[in-house]
Amino acid sequence: MLALFMRQIDAKIVIVDAYGVFNFGEGISPNAIATFQQWLNEGKKVYILSNTTALNDGAIKSYEKKGVIKGIHYTDMMTSGQYAHEDILAGNLPVKGKKYFVFGTPNFKNTNPIPAIFNGSEYEVVKDISEADFIYCGIPQLKDDAGEAYDSEKEEDFLPLVQELAESQKPLVCANPDKTANEGGRFVIRQGTIAELYQKFGGQVILYGKPDSRIFDKLIERYCSQIPRQEMLMIGDTVRTDIKGATLAGIPSALVLEGGVSARDMVIGQIPLEMYLKTQGFSPTYVWERVCEEPLF
Repeated sequence: MLALFMRQIDAKIVIVDAYGVFNFGEGISPNAIATFQQWLNEGKKVYILSNTTALNDGAIKSYEKKGVIKGIHYTDMMTSGQYAHEDILAGNLPVKGKKYFVFGTPNFKNTNPIPAIFNGSEYEVVKDISEADFIYCGIPQLKDDAGEAYDSEKEEDFLPLVQELAESQKPLVCANPDKTANEGGRFVIRQGTIAELYQKFGGQVILYGKPDSRIFDKLIERYCSQIPRQEMLMIGDTVRTDIKGATLAGIPSALVLEGGVSARDMVIGQIPLEMYLKTQGFSPTYVWERVCEEPLF
């Protein structure tokens, strides 16, 4: 099933995930973004579709500092944070009440107590969960003895905290369905894991981002509604978000392996590719070793 990478892909619109495609624990892959630049030079449009809680402008500025430049390496971007933010401002958040409690860290590497998705909204953050109408799932970080936040690779570290949250019987809003993220070479727990645990403990979860096909619809409506979906290609490293979401949205997909979540899952579970895809329930149109012909680094 493994298809060899071909630079001359047929798609007019290329949609790419960030982590595991061009952004890794080691940093940004220069060969991956050079491939995107080549696609732009060939007349294709390249859009980043990321499950980050950052808003579009914040994510664009963050990647610019890392050398990934809008207009040079990609056409534009849509984040799950932006999708959630616009839904919130439009009054579409399906919760009762306006007060929320933040679990974890509100914003990555940002001390602002207000999560970005609630900027400019009428919702109010509270410090006591008993005063909250719902819970916002921030970045799941723990505190050391000095009160400093840190990441964990272990799901079990969060079990007592999530069970206690679920017992509040308040809805949990999650704007990043990714279960893990590669931070400095470590795959650490992220919001999608917390949301999954919350549901296992009987809690209600409101998700924004891949694999929900509506975020694909939002990107297409905004940037490329005139192009048929069969002339698009979604490239990602995670079956449960990237490939499933693209399939539900009617878009062909390519799963990349090197440095990504799916490849790591196969190694940990000692599962061959074909069997792994059967367990996931969704299969990509293509499977590539990586997005570029050259080594990532």
